[in-house]
Order: sequence, then structure tokens, then C-alpha cells
Amino acid sequence: MHTPSPSDVGRLVHLGIGNFARAHTLHHTEVAGGWSVVAFTGRSAEMADALNAQGGRYGLIVRGREQDEVGLVEVIDEVLPASDVDALVRLLADPFTAVVTLTITEKGYAAGSDPARSAPARLALGLQARREAGVTEPIALVSCDNLTGNGEVLRRAVLAELDEETTAWFADHVDVVSSMVDRITPAADEQAADIVLARTGLADSVPVVTEPFSEWVLEDSFRGRRPEWEKAGAQLTDDLEVHELRKLRLLNGAHTLMAYAGQVAGVQRVDEAIAHREVRALVEQLWAEARETLPLPADELDAYTAALEERFRNPRLADNLIRIAADGSVKLPVRTLPVIAELGGPDRACGEVAAVAAWTAWVTDRVRGGHEVQDPQAEQIAAAAALPGDTERVTALLALLDVAADDPLVIAVATEEKRLPRP
Repeated sequence: MHTPSPSDVGRLVHLGIGNFARAHTLHHTEVAGGWSVVAFTGRSAEMADALNAQGGRYGLIVRGREQDEVGLVEVIDEVLPASDVDALVRLLADPFTAVVTLTITEKGYAAGSDPARSAPARLALGLQARREAGVTEPIALVSCDNLTGNGEVLRRAVLAELDEETTAWFADHVDVVSSMVDRITPAADEQAADIVLARTGLADSVPVVTEPFSEWVLEDSFRGRRPEWEKAGAQLTDDLEVHELRKLRLLNGAHTLMAYAGQVAGVQRVDEAIAHREVRALVEQLWAEARETLPLPADELDAYTAALEERFRNPRLADNLIRIAADGSVKLPVRTLPVIAELGGPDRACGEVAAVAAWTAWVTDRVRGGHEVQDPQAEQIAAAAALPGDTERVTALLALLDVAADDPLVIAVATEEKRLPRP
């Protein structure tokens, strides 16, 4: 819809600057060229201090199976803490700001109406200020989180926080763009900073490690300025949904299954999980089931899952399962439960059921072992996992996923837990 020209530049504001955003969205923006970037932190302000001390620069290590490619990303002008709501409001009221990208995780879209805690609430204040400033050019809000229809989720979350006048102004002045993002980005290892220093000369306290593969597909619905992300390989499309579902159900679904089943089986990394005979069999079963729900040619799906397996097997990426295991109560209802429903119930979705059973087994092991579960419902999970009877425990855990006590999935999960591979 909009074809930017080389002079068509502006400011991009990014909310939730973590490793993924720096490996993916901001790297794309640097390759696009010409744009100014101001970023805001997510849960912690530490990233702002670290990046500002380095002039916004950081090292990006692209870790292939044989060797690393190392470079510097220098697109960031400033990083501010999420708590600086006034700064965000000023930036959004400035006509030079044309795009806001977000990586706030699934739970960030349901954080309530307190601007101190909620990115949608902060955006609402900024959009109100933009309207009051009389800015006429559309601003684009682009979600880069792993949610189907993430733009619509963002739209609803922001609209819920707007006053009446800004709500009426919104349709003519705000584009909310869905996108599908894909680049595995594990936590940096202890050697990453040394590698960046040796290759680039930057003493980097926050290097990023990622994989060679990268994909970004966006709705072609921008009316205003945007970076030329196509220069970095981004794809603009009028049919985003099928790309979203392919990634969500094949990559994210397999990641979720391996995160829990792998740890239950006694392994700690993605490459170890996909190499584990029984865990790999569960992944293949999940893939076979998820493929039935995807309206794509078989050869395209074959190529995609083959590429996924190659990515998962990269031993130098060393992606830890505990990282992927966070926020299971938010991820499973998006990645797994819809497939079970579309296939007609748990009897026809054994691999998807295994993903849910692996989660209930894993959180139970964590809680009873005295370990923390990183999840927005951590307290409720701990209480449910401590219940004595298996059926009662599984029923309580699945209730946190909005699964009714009489749903056949409860018995299926309780049964599948006993079949999971153990050390």
C-alpha cells in the first residue's frame, strides 16, 4: 500500500527492548537506513542504563553451525525506562514519530489500565497527546509479539484505554499493523562479550546471540511513513493469517512442547530435546496434527518443518529450555488448545495433548522441587500443583487455561502425564 522513498524517514519508537527486538526488529530498522530509534525498556530499567552507557550500540552475534558472524547495531539514539511515561507521550505527540513497534510478550496486552504497568495504557496517553497537538499524519502501531492477529489484540487493548474524543480520531490517524516474526534468540553466553570485543572493539555488556534464520511478514496496511524493512528481507502481504498460523503452530508449538517435555525427560537445551528419541517423536506427532489445520501445500510444510529441525539441531545456539518455558499459561491457550479444538478433541490430537501434559508435569515438578515458575499466574500454579490427587491437580491447573473440569482434555492430560519420557 505504501512504498517508502529514501527520503521518507522518521522516528521509530520501540516498546519492550529485549534480546529478540535487538536481534530482529531493530536490526531490520538499521538495515532499512535513515531512521531514528528511541526505545523503552520492558520489566526492568537495567537495559536502558547498559545501552546508553554504550551510546546505544551493541554487538549482534549470528551463530551458525560452523562459525559466528559478528557486527554492531548502531540504530538506537536513546533508551528510556518504561516508567518514563512523560517521555513516551512527548515522542508520540511529535510529528517526526511515525512508527511504534512492540515486543511486550503475550501478557503485555492484558496488563490493565495503569500506565505505570501497561504499555497499551501508555500508548493511549501518547495518542491523546498526538491528537491534541493536531498531528494529521497517520502513526503506525506494529505488534511484533507471538500472537495470532497481534495487531487486532493491540488495537483492542489500546482502544479500551482511550477517551471518547481520541477514540473517534483513532481510525483516521492510527494504523495498527499485525506482523509475524521469527528469529530464535537465546540468552547470550559468557563468551559473547569477549567475541564482540575481539571482533569489533566494543566493550559490550549486553551482546545479543541469534541464529542465521530471520523472517518478518507484515500486513501491507501502512498509510504513513515506515522504514524500508524489505531491505532486510521483510515481506509485506495482504494475507498474514496463514503465515502466523504456520509459525505459531509449527515453530512455537514445537518449542512449547520441547520446553516442558524436554526438561521432564532430563535435558536442558533445544538441540538436546530434538535429539531425544521420545521427545522428537512427540514433536513429529504435534507437527502432523498441526499441519492438518494449515491450508498450505504439503511440500511447503515439508520444507518448513525440515528447516525447523535444522534450526533446532544447531548445537552452537544452545537455546535453554527454561527460557522458552516461561509464561506457559499464556502460551498454551494460543499455541496448543486451538489445534485440539479444531481437530475435534483430545482423542485426535495426541501430540498437542502431550504439550499440555508436559506443562502440567513440569510445573508440578518445579513447584514440588521448590523452584519458581515464571508465569503471570505463578501463585495459582503453585497452589494447584501442590494438590494431592492427580485428577484434582490437573483439573486445577487446566482451569488456569480456562479448561472446564468436565472437559475430556482433563482426563487425557492426566493419562498422558504418565506416558511422558523421564530420565
